[in-house]
Amino acid sequence: MLICPFCKNEVQEFHKRSHLLPEWMYTDCYDEKHKVLAVSRVKQKITRRQKGIYDMFCCRDCEYETQRYDHYASLVLTKRSPNSIEHTSINRKYYRSKSDDELRGFEKWENIDFIKFQRFVLSVILRTQFSGNMEGQIKLNASHLFKILSVYRNNTRIDDTSYPIIVIKNPERDKFKNQVILPYIKKQDGHHIIEFTGVGFIFNIYVSSHKKPRWINSLRLKDDGSMFLIIMSFNETGLFKNTLRLVESARIASQCH
Repeated sequence: MLICPFCKNEVQEFHKRSHLLPEWMYTDCYDEKHKVLAVSRVKQKITRRQKGIYDMFCCRDCEYETQRYDHYASLVLTKRSPNSIEHTSINRKYYRSKSDDELRGFEKWENIDFIKFQRFVLSVILRTQFSGNMEGQIKLNASHLFKILSVYRNNTRIDDTSYPIIVIKNPERDKFKNQVILPYIKKQDGHHIIEFTGVGFIFNIYVSSHKKPRWINSLRLKDDGSMFLIIMSFNETGLFKNTLRLVESARIASQCH
């Protein structure tokens, strides 16, 4: 018998093809050979994949549950079904703000289904961790893993503060906006952050026990279904400079063959 890490139930077998990131996050990344550049920030290398990453690590019911949250996120984050209720119900407002002589754009989204969106983000983290594919020199300790799973599974209490979610949006003109990077643990300003990217968005989840900076509480996904998204190009985020170099070198090499 096997124990599903999501529900803790005993099962005869795991789902044979559980995904880490949903396939729709890779769709816009395929090249003319229908291959996608997979970025490893730890190994500092690029590999070409025909599909996303799949593994066997959870039961069938939990896999199907995560797919429901993936589906909701696909309708909210992409324009593949622009007339769906999920997409049209989101109120999106664009703002521009000047700080330190720099003009920065950002958006405020409202009417998000908080539980579905939060569980989409947390399920990506949990799937990557349970499959052994989490990258980074820092390890997600057992205490935080237990708490993240508890937030994910809790149907009686909504928690939008223990592991705040910050979303950065890449501008449409950004040629790197569709790169997909699996969850990676990093340290920034004394806080541990799990980060992953896809479909023009960068997701940051704070897993620090320290008091969060005030700006995080202002921008985070809130339980009322609202959040602020900073609009920032891929190469404006300093931690992506090595990734940009890797992607560029891989594309140049591809063009030479």
